[in-house]
Amino acid sequence: MQAVGSVTPTVEHPLDLRRDLDAQGVPRRWPVGEWGRALAVLAERRRDGRDGEWPDELEAAIEGLLRATLRFARPGGAPVFAPEGARPEVAAALRFWADRLSDPALSAVLARWSPGKKGVHGAPSLPAFACDDRPLAMLRADWSPRGDWLAIDHREPASCLVELAGLGQPWLGPSWSLGPELDPKGPPRPALWRTDSRADLAEWSFRTPIGRVTRTAVLLRGRRLALLADQVDGNLDEPTARLALAAGVAAVPALDNRALILSAGRGRSARVYPLGLPWPGSTTDRGRIGVEGGELVLRQKAQGRRCWLPWLVSWGADRNRRTTRWRTLTVAERSKACPPDVAFAARIAWGDGESLVVYRSLARPALRSFLGHQTGARFLVGLFTWAGDVHPLLTVED
Repeated sequence: MQAVGSVTPTVEHPLDLRRDLDAQGVPRRWPVGEWGRALAVLAERRRDGRDGEWPDELEAAIEGLLRATLRFARPGGAPVFAPEGARPEVAAALRFWADRLSDPALSAVLARWSPGKKGVHGAPSLPAFACDDRPLAMLRADWSPRGDWLAIDHREPASCLVELAGLGQPWLGPSWSLGPELDPKGPPRPALWRTDSRADLAEWSFRTPIGRVTRTAVLLRGRRLALLADQVDGNLDEPTARLALAAGVAAVPALDNRALILSAGRGRSARVYPLGLPWPGSTTDRGRIGVEGGELVLRQKAQGRRCWLPWLVSWGADRNRRTTRWRTLTVAERSKACPPDVAFAARIAWGDGESLVVYRSLARPALRSFLGHQTGARFLVGLFTWAGDVHPLLTVED
């Protein structure tokens, strides 16, 4: 297989798959939207039969590419980050290779995405995935057509791609950016990947002209919640983060707090909470959040050499109907309050029920406390109970 340029792969020789794909069959540089097109070209040549017998190593590489393509696809086969749906030739290629290759789980994935189609035996490979050498990750619990996913692609320094979807509806993406003063000076590097039954977490970082940015993406499985955040290290008065709205999604400010309400028709809605800003009112000297030209924009005052800009996104309908309040918390170390550039903590509550806490050590982790809970973690997300206890859902100790 020969990749002519970086846009439209074509098939010529199997040895080129070794160059263009990693050991797991994931393209090193191709845009995600081109993976399905590559499979379509391969399927056309395989049907023609003009290449004679295909070696086992070629079909093994194609199997890896198909698995990667399915992981980074919306239900139905359309690639994430793209506004359009699945192309007919790509959908046909996915089915062609799923039926031909040895792993029955690949056909099972497509069966789950096809209404009325009988399932295929075999458990699909887990959809959650991350590369260990470049920021390319899919945070995803299952293959359900109404599932949740959070896709990340920051292989190109100048462009961080993101897609957050809840219940099958894309809400945010495809871009996630900071101001030009925080443009990467070199290639972003993965820092942490973790996946379990409660949460998926991807972190990566990059150097900037003034210091470093560490970017965090969290999907809380089964809770219809996600967290996206930037830690900015360096002297900057007011870092600005921007998240694009997905196609067909509108955003307006909430009337009773500083959240933004996202809507996508047919009664579907989500909420975005800027946890670093106080919840009441419409103005604050700590920053502001709004909508500009199809993007959510968060401007937050830095108080020291480090600043954390977190966005919490909720698409749980019952939760979002409740009165919502959040506040930043005092974090103490050795019985003294920590400066804002050392540690951050916030609690958000929905009515009289669910309550969530988020803690982040911006400086070197140390034994600290908030709400009576002691932790030496670098990052923690947990439930806060009526008894005043913190039950961690995600803890990063290093």
